Amino acid sequence: MYLSVTDVTRLVNDILELQFPQLLFKGEISQLTVAQSGHIYFSIKDEGAQLSCAMWAGVARSLGFKPKVGMSVRCHGRPNVYAQSGRFQIVVHRLLEDGEGELQRRFLELKARLEKEGFFAVERKRPLPFLPRAVGLVTSQTGAVIHDMMVKIRERFPSMVVYIADTRVQGDGAAQEIAEALRRMDRSGLVDVIIVARGGGSLEDLWAFNEEVVVKAVFACSRPVVSGVGHEVDVTLCDLAADVRAPTPTAAAEMVVPRVSDLLRQIGEFERRLRDSDRWFQPHAQRVDELATRLQKRVSALHREASLKIRAAELSLARIKPDRVLELLRVRCSFFEGRLRKGILLCQRAAGELVVHGERRLHRAAPRELVRSAQQVVGAFSGRLTASIVRSTSFAASKVTATELRLRAVSPQAILERGYSIVTCKGKGVRSVSEVEPGSDVDIRVSDGVVSATVVSQRRGHG
Repeated sequence: MYLSVTDVTRLVNDILELQFPQLLFKGEISQLTVAQSGHIYFSIKDEGAQLSCAMWAGVARSLGFKPKVGMSVRCHGRPNVYAQSGRFQIVVHRLLEDGEGELQRRFLELKARLEKEGFFAVERKRPLPFLPRAVGLVTSQTGAVIHDMMVKIRERFPSMVVYIADTRVQGDGAAQEIAEALRRMDRSGLVDVIIVARGGGSLEDLWAFNEEVVVKAVFACSRPVVSGVGHEVDVTLCDLAADVRAPTPTAAAEMVVPRVSDLLRQIGEFERRLRDSDRWFQPHAQRVDELATRLQKRVSALHREASLKIRAAELSLARIKPDRVLELLRVRCSFFEGRLRKGILLCQRAAGELVVHGERRLHRAAPRELVRSAQQVVGAFSGRLTASIVRSTSFAASKVTATELRLRAVSPQAILERGYSIVTCKGKGVRSVSEVEPGSDVDIRVSDGVVSATVVSQRRGHG
C-alpha cells in the first residue's frame, strides 16, 4: 500500500519525535532571517555540515540577546520535517550564547554590580611606593611570566627582595587559590606592594581574574596592588579593582621596581642642587638685610622724635616752673622710652620669628655650615643693635640731666640763695620805688623765709 506524501511526512515526524525528543547541538549562525511575524529562520553550521533551524516568535521574544550571523550558539530543539516544503529542520526552543558570548554577558553584569558597590572607585586607589622594601608576586611559578618578570626586576634593581605566592591562574578553583594567595601575601607584612600577573589568553582563559572572590580580595588588600593580567587589550575585573593596571606582566614589574641607574642619577642631581644652595640662601639673606635696614630706620625715627620732644620741653621750661617741667619731662621720657623699648622688642621678635622660619626652611635646603654662618651674622647684628639702643638712651638721659641743671641754675630759688631778695607789696612784686610810699607795709622774700617791713623813705638811683 502506498502512503500519501502527507502521511509520510507525519510518519517521519512521529519517528523523529520518538527517537529524538530533544537535540542539543552547537555551531555558528549563518543565513539569519527575521520574518514580520517575529519568527526567526537561520542555519547552524560547522566545518562539515549545516542545519536549518526555526525559532517561533514567542521564544524569540524571551531571548536575552540578539542573534547575529557569525555568533557561536548552543541550541536545544526537536527535529521536524516541514510539510509544505518537505524540508528537514530543527525547531529551536532554547538558544544560548556559546563560549565567550555568555562569558561576556556575565562579565558585564558582574562589572555593573561591583561598580555600583564601589569596588572600582578611583578615589580609593593608592599610589605605589617610590622604593619598596620587597615585592610580592601572585602568579604561577611554572609559566613564562614569572621568568620574564624576574629578569626585568633583576635588570632594574638586582638586590630587590621578591616573594612569590605560587597559584594556579586558570581552570576550576583557580580564582579561590588566587584570592587566598593575595590574602596570605597581604597578611605576611613582608612586602610593600603586590603584583598579580598572568600571561595573555582568551576571555575564558582569563576568567579566574573576573571572579568576584578575586576582585574582593584585591579590594581588601592593605598594600597597593598592581594587576598585570593578559595583554594590553585584555581588561579584567581584577584590573579595575587594582590600584594600578599594567598593560603586561613585564610592564607591571617596571612600574613597581625603579631602575638603579635612574635613582643614582636623581641622587646626583640632588647633590648638585645642594652644592648650588647659594641661590636658595640668597633671598633669605636679602630678607634679613632688609629687616635690619628697616629696624635701623625705625630706631632712628624714634630717636629723632624723642629728641624733638625733649627740645620742645626745654623751650617750654623757660616759661613754666622748673619742678613741674622736670616731672613732666621725666614722665614723657619714660613713656617714649617704653614705646621705644616695646617697638624694639616687637621688631626683634618679628626678626627672630623670621630667622627661625628661615632656619627651618634653610635646614631642609642648605648645608648646616651656611645656617650657622647666618645665625652668627644675625647674632652680631642683634648685639650691635642693642648696643646702639643703649647708647641712644644714655645720650637722651644725659641731655635731660644737663637741662635740669641749667634750669636749676636760672631758677628764682638759686638767685635768692646768692643773696638776692624779692620785695612784694600787697601781693604784687615791687619793681620800682614809685610803686611804694613811706609807711607802706612790704614783704621781703629771702632764701630761707619772709621778712615784713615798713617803708621809711625812698630814693631813686643806686646810692
